[in-house]
Amino acid sequence: MGEHRGSPIERILHRIEERVEDWRKRDAALQAEADASRSRLWAEAAERERLLAEAVGAEESRRESIEELTMQHRVIFVLHRAEVAETLEDFVREGDRLVSVVPRRGGETISDGLKGSWLVFESSE
Repeated sequence: MGEHRGSPIERILHRIEERVEDWRKRDAALQAEADASRSRLWAEAAERERLLAEAVGAEESRRESIEELTMQHRVIFVLHRAEVAETLEDFVREGDRLVSVVPRRGGETISDGLKGSWLVFESSE
């Protein structure tokens, strides 16, 4: 009789074992890929965190330099609507002087780092 290939049950078991082995190889490859992706994502997150810390540090030093310039030159930049510029120019022409800065009611931040204040002037008359 020809070559003995084993019983049908043995052949089925061998096929199952082959499929399990294939599945284990695919699973190991997927796990290695997931580990590599995880490592890459952690490295990218660390780089983003470093860049953010750098940006925050630069922003903080910029704020300090703005404060220094403001004190040195006795000027302040104020955000306002267009029609307010005319009023401020009138105050300057009339020789009025700034006497007080009053934080707006509630004093909450308008947007990131910006607050509003009322500038109180005294007439020169």
